[in-house]
Amino acid sequence: MAARLRRILTGLLVLGLGAGAYLAFDRVAERSDAAVMTPAAREPGPVELAAFEVETLTARDFARTVAVSGPARPIRRAVVTAEVSGRLSEVGVEVGQKVTAGDVLARFDETLLRSALSAREATLEARRSEIRLAEWTLERREQLGNRGIASEADLLAAQSQLLNLQAQARALEAEVGDARKALEDAVVTAPFDGIVATRAVEPGQTVAMNAELLQLVDLSSVEVEASVPTSRIGEIAAGQVARLRFEGAGDRLFEGRVSRIAPEAGAGSRAISVFVTLPNPDGAIRGGMFAVGEIAVESMEQVVALPVAAIRRDNAGSFVLAAKDGRLERRAVETGASLPREGLVVVSAGLAPGETVVVAPLPDLQAETAVTIEGAGPA
Repeated sequence: MAARLRRILTGLLVLGLGAGAYLAFDRVAERSDAAVMTPAAREPGPVELAAFEVETLTARDFARTVAVSGPARPIRRAVVTAEVSGRLSEVGVEVGQKVTAGDVLARFDETLLRSALSAREATLEARRSEIRLAEWTLERREQLGNRGIASEADLLAAQSQLLNLQAQARALEAEVGDARKALEDAVVTAPFDGIVATRAVEPGQTVAMNAELLQLVDLSSVEVEASVPTSRIGEIAAGQVARLRFEGAGDRLFEGRVSRIAPEAGAGSRAISVFVTLPNPDGAIRGGMFAVGEIAVESMEQVVALPVAAIRRDNAGSFVLAAKDGRLERRAVETGASLPREGLVVVSAGLAPGETVVVAPLPDLQAETAVTIEGAGPA
């Protein structure tokens, strides 16, 4: 019995010592945590900004633009038609062939045309012979009338005959001129330097007057008909520079100018046609190639621009956060033109080149916050 009682007392003693040790360790841990969480330790340090979250301002040149697109077409195009009717004896050009002004494109059979000219020339010569006889007759009648031998009626008849023959001769002269022109028109020549775009006839074919023979285009300059929304047409003016890329021409950039503006929007659309003229000396632009580009409507030299996210707003107006001497400053700014293509907005007042500005969308940042910039130390 005594032995059993000793074992119980020993166990209670061990448990008591263990509990005391646990409580002592717990108090030490609480004091350690308290030391870590002192006010001095909880005081925040400078906010570190990544390099991509800020930007050091520089003045740059920008251009505000209007996006345009549309097909190209030659400015100069001619439909070559037949000025005489007849059978074609020769068609000497093919589609895509280059020609110079005056080159022979086609020939008509001249047999009937030469015969018609010869007949009219012969008739004219006969009338001229009759005129010479009528002039002699009139002269004789006048002489006889002066002697009182010929009557006044005979004199008037001779005058009338001469006038009639002279009128016939003038008509025949016109017919001879027409026949000569028809003979000249039997040879069809190029009206200007260009390229054969289409060919509608073949040798041996009989064609009527005014029938289409060929189409000729001049690719030395082309025109793009671009569509501009009515909401932005007020920004477009003749003479503005356009920079375009063409489907099929790779990354090559072509520069032209606005030559004219349509007076009204197309039927059923809210866009107005703007015509851009481009030089094309090497013929790289072909009719029908589609162009995409922009018209520079305003040029801005040496201006400061920021991403749209850098501009903040409050009840006092627009501002940015500028980093200076390790802290952020609220800097009131005035904004100008938007640059949608670059995703920027021009700052017209409030900032200068060389200043560092927060450009990332960090809404929790406030003025007077201490900051450092990654890799640069205190701002």
